[in-house]
Amino acid sequence: MIKYFLLLFLIFLSACGEGYARFQAQRDGVFGTTAVFMGYAQNERAFAQHAEYVFQRLDELHRLFDMSAVNANAGIAPVAVPREVIDMLLAAREAYIMTDGKTNITLGPVLRIWHDYRAEGLTLPFMDNLYAAARYVDMSRLIIDETGGTVFLEDAGMSLDAGSVAKGFAAGLVMEETELSAAVLNIGGHIVAKGTPPGRDFWNIAFQDDTVHFTDAALSVSGGETFGHIIDPDTLLPAMRFRQAAVIHPCSWTADALSTALFILSEEEGDAMAKRYGAVAFRLLH
Repeated sequence: MIKYFLLLFLIFLSACGEGYARFQAQRDGVFGTTAVFMGYAQNERAFAQHAEYVFQRLDELHRLFDMSAVNANAGIAPVAVPREVIDMLLAAREAYIMTDGKTNITLGPVLRIWHDYRAEGLTLPFMDNLYAAARYVDMSRLIIDETGGTVFLEDAGMSLDAGSVAKGFAAGLVMEETELSAAVLNIGGHIVAKGTPPGRDFWNIAFQDDTVHFTDAALSVSGGETFGHIIDPDTLLPAMRFRQAAVIHPCSWTADALSTALFILSEEEGDAMAKRYGAVAFRLLH
């Protein structure tokens, strides 16, 4: 059930003389975390309709981006997928290029080993197992047929894990689709801000011990989760340089992909990458 909250103030837009209030809605279990949607609307009923669409659409995209069917048919046959999946995977391919391979959705076989070991309460998998799994990490063997609407993994040992791009892609797409002109969506630390609050030029977003200001952009935070959550594809081991890395960028999925890469890279390398793509970067040390 969605909960709605009317905040304690009402703002009037002088341009049209109509009253707008700020409302907030929350739902658990969206992309495995809690999603919070906030925006300005004329009344609670109008906002509730927008919020319901946002959460239903996110649930739909979460199911679509699961990749189970594609993984199950690796090395067997192409799988027909909706256009949203094609577009997300094309974004993931571009993210791989942008991040010099640090953000790689074909890392699924390696990530699965880490997941299984964590589930068994173990600390470090055998490196031989990781090296064997890494043989199937190959973006060039992910075949995306835009015309036919299919996806194919050429080798049976391959699998996709789109977590480094999918949430950011979904958040950006939903915020493009919502008809609210001023809104913020937060999915487990990935925040997309659209438009501006009435009478203001930007949104104030609390981050770490400070406040950042932006609009029509996304703030993506990586790190601070379970050991082994973000794996360096070069070493096949968890990235350990920072406690958190965050990126602000106008494109939601780009912010998502870059924050993953900057969590892995050295500060100097990460700053150079952020500058290359016009992103603002933050890091939190251990």
